[in-house]
Amino acid sequence: MNTQLHEYTRNQQSSLANYVRTGTLNNVEGLTENRVHYYRKLVHNVLNDSLQSAFPITYDLLEEDEWYDLVEKFFRYHDCQSNEIWKMPYEFYQFTISNENNLIMKYPHLNDLLLLEWTEIEVYMMENKPPHKFNIEGDLLNDVLVLNPEFNIIKLKYPVHIKGSREINKDDLGNYFVLIYREPKTFRVQFVNLSVYFAWLIARLLEESKPLIDIYEAAEETFRVDKSILEKNSYQFITDMINNKFILGFKNDNNSK
Repeated sequence: MNTQLHEYTRNQQSSLANYVRTGTLNNVEGLTENRVHYYRKLVHNVLNDSLQSAFPITYDLLEEDEWYDLVEKFFRYHDCQSNEIWKMPYEFYQFTISNENNLIMKYPHLNDLLLLEWTEIEVYMMENKPPHKFNIEGDLLNDVLVLNPEFNIIKLKYPVHIKGSREINKDDLGNYFVLIYREPKTFRVQFVNLSVYFAWLIARLLEESKPLIDIYEAAEETFRVDKSILEKNSYQFITDMINNKFILGFKNDNNSK
């Protein structure tokens, strides 16, 4: 069975799609020209609603005309590569940071805000990643901790995760780390502000699969802080991460890989 589109049909579909994107109507037969604009408006509204849902804080930050101008440019000039609607916000994020220098000059934290909002979607939609088998109880210092594998850590220049987007200014420029993870069972996405040290600590726990007592020894050398102080300062953070389902439990010799 020949499933390929007839050349005429393909050309007509392509012309209609081009009109929907650009508003320029050329060589589409059989259309009622005083009505076809409703179709473009419908598709544009669906796109706009989807992007508003994906980037609610960005939408609130920008002036109304700035937002609609940005969406119109994306709609008109960007050739979307993914056929999955949930991935479109990533392309919108990439389009904006690559093409909207004036907006970024006005809102220097816009890049970070778009990245934060996109990463929330990405973490929520990521494939299930089963963790290592773990015990609920164990030795906090001497057993290997099992982390929730459904997470991402991003580095930001502005504190868009802890400060209102309209309150941020150039004086807030710095280095910020955010842990974004998906809770087991509830699938709620959670955000945790991290110091440089805690971002480093999570990376070591994940990459080295060592107990905290060994991680603290490495941290002592890296950060030039006595490991007893590091242990004391880390206790509340580790406890909170256990209570909040980012640290799931403890691995021991009986269930290690």
